[in-house]
Amino acid sequence: MMRTKIFFFDLDGTLLNTEKQITPDTYAALLEWHDAGNLIAISSGRPLISILQVIKEQKLEGFDPFAVAFNGSQIYSCREKRDIIRKNISLDEVWEVSRTAKSIGLHCHSYDSEGILTPAINEEIKYYTRVVKLPIRVLPQFPEGLIDPPCKMLCIDLTESGKLDEMISLIKRDSLTTIRSNPRYLEVFNSTAGKGAAVRELADHLGIDITGTFAAGDEENDMSMIEAAGCGVAMCNGNPLIFDKADVVTDRDNDHDGLADIIRRNI
Repeated sequence: MMRTKIFFFDLDGTLLNTEKQITPDTYAALLEWHDAGNLIAISSGRPLISILQVIKEQKLEGFDPFAVAFNGSQIYSCREKRDIIRKNISLDEVWEVSRTAKSIGLHCHSYDSEGILTPAINEEIKYYTRVVKLPIRVLPQFPEGLIDPPCKMLCIDLTESGKLDEMISLIKRDSLTTIRSNPRYLEVFNSTAGKGAAVRELADHLGIDITGTFAAGDEENDMSMIEAAGCGVAMCNGNPLIFDKADVVTDRDNDHDGLADIIRRNI
């Protein structure tokens, strides 16, 4: 009997090219992977509703994919239309992170089930929503007005001034993970989450041995899933920090079907 495998794909800089599209040959390789009886999971720092938008736009719905949102804090089955796992930040932690960010003049926002919750419409939100196109709700006394514990908070420093490093040093709670998803974004989420934890937990849920798991990414927040998977793939266009953690570094970048050969070789 053929053994089912699962491939976890980061979106930006990995499965998507710079135009935020899946290129034709990579899509063809995904079809071959799926037709062989294998599974895919889209694993991103993005909110669930943004991942679901990409799944629809890129015609991935027929793959019955899993959506791993908020850096592994939420695992969602597109076929069953339900959460498999969801891990939140407590409201006390939200307030502490928000106060800390405000004390050093750093933008910080969060999310609810409908979109982005932000203290203001500022340059950081305008920059962020160029790619993550979601409804925005302004909470002038943010996070006052946030009712449900969220999966993630995001700090943004467009000037790359060093404030994100300062923020990391100031957040002392063992219950929170802080990690960069690119030089301008700092992700804050439950320390029991993470993309690597999601690989292990979803594989266990599906009864797939870890040797049948594959993961591809390009940034620091992908490192844990690259290490956790049976085969970890780093994009050659990615952050060099992840190269030594990967089993494979692609020969081509995300604009030139870097993943297509990797997918086909492992069907």
